[in-house]
Formats: sequence, structure tokens, C-alpha cells
Amino acid sequence: MKEKMKRYLRKHWKLLIGVFTIAMLAVGILIVSNIKSNWNLVETSVDTERDGITSEEVKPTEVPIVEETPQVEDTKEQTKESAEISKENTSVTAKPTVEAKNSETKKPSVTKKAETKAEEEITSVVKPTEKPANQFEPDTTVAPIQETKYVPISEGWKAEASAKGDITSAQKADLDSMIQTWKSGTPTDAELKEKIISYLEEQKIDYMEVSVTSKGYALFDEVPKIDLRDGGNLYSYVGTYSTGKQNPDGTNKTVCYNWSAFVF
Repeated sequence: MKEKMKRYLRKHWKLLIGVFTIAMLAVGILIVSNIKSNWNLVETSVDTERDGITSEEVKPTEVPIVEETPQVEDTKEQTKESAEISKENTSVTAKPTVEAKNSETKKPSVTKKAETKAEEEITSVVKPTEKPANQFEPDTTVAPIQETKYVPISEGWKAEASAKGDITSAQKADLDSMIQTWKSGTPTDAELKEKIISYLEEQKIDYMEVSVTSKGYALFDEVPKIDLRDGGNLYSYVGTYSTGKQNPDGTNKTVCYNWSAFVF
């Protein structure tokens, strides 16, 4: 146990010293506060004793009342003087009552004037808010909110483009003329494909595959842009035809068909 206590003291000696100092400070503060309270009690008791002494020492001295025998001759003069004094007192007392009455009667007029002034001020403040009769407020008409309806793309061919690769411009023109007849609806997709293949064999152009599709279903909300550049396939064509009808599902898109022909 002693060794444990020694280890504990070695580890926590700083903490124990801090706790001890805090406790000593608290005890000192309590002692000082008690001493101050005792001094205050002593001072208050001394002040009360002084007040008691002064109150006891200062007392009014009673004057003995000496009864004088009234003389008969002076009674008449005294009665006259007392009557005059009483008249003067009545006159003095009567004046304040008159003045009080006058003041009481005058006060309501002052309050009435104050009330009228307050009313005038209120009316002067309220007047600017009043609108003249000549000015008429415009009727605010609320425009009905209309739902913007989608306008489909008009019917017809909207965009088309063709490009060539390792063929001549004359050969490209021949293929373009075949495409224009195909757009009118006279040859089918299979017939156009056979014509292109036979033309390539006549011109002795090596190819890998020919692809022709019409009426590829597509939805567009605006006219599409077709960007075909030369240098890619042997021949490429893409055209967009709009039916002029909105998507039956109700979306803001127009039903269109993509026509394409490629020679790889």
C-alpha cells in the first residue's frame, strides 16, 4: 500500500498541489468575507447608537403655560380685533375658492382646445392618404394563364445531305440522282440497293457493303442538323422527313422518318 501511495504521489503531485492551493484560496476568501460582514455589523450598530443618542438628546423643551386674568376693559378691543381678523380670514379664504372655481372652469376649455388640436393634426396626417375624386385607379385585369401548346414541325423533307469518299464527283452525282428517284417512292429499298450494287460493279468500284433504309422512325422537337463530310465512306446519304404530327404519347416531339443510304 505504501508503495502504491508513493507511486500515486509521484505521478499526481502537481495535481494535488493545485487542489491544495485552490482549497486554501477558497478558505481565505471565506474568512475575508466573514470579517467584512462583521465589520459592517459593527458599523451599523455604532450608527444606530449615535442616532439614538441624538434623538434622545434633542427634545423639544416644554414652555409652561401662564394663565392670565383677562381684564374687563380690553375685552371690547379684543372682540373688535378678533372680528376684524375673522373678516380678513374669510376674505382670504374666499379668494382661493373663487380662484379654484375659475381654474376648474377654465381647465375643460384647455383640454377641449388640446383635443381639437389633436384632431386637426390627425386629419392633416390622414388627408394625404385620401385620393382625389378625379383620379381613377386602372382596373387590374389578370390575364388568364394559357398553357403553351407544342406546335409540330411542318410536314415534308426538312434536312438532307450527301458525302463521298474514294469516288469521283460524277459517280457521286449518279448516286444522288438514284436517291432522288428513291425519295419519290418509285423504287423500294431492295430495288435501290440492287441498282447501287450494279452501278458499282459497272464502275469497277471495290466496296464491302451497301445499306439502304427508309422510314426509320424518329422523334424530333426541332429540325435536326445533318453534318456529313467527304472522306469517310464511299458514299453516304441521310435525309429527314417530317409527318407533321405530334408524338401520340403526348410529348413535345414530332414524328419523323430518317432515310439513309451507305456504301462501305
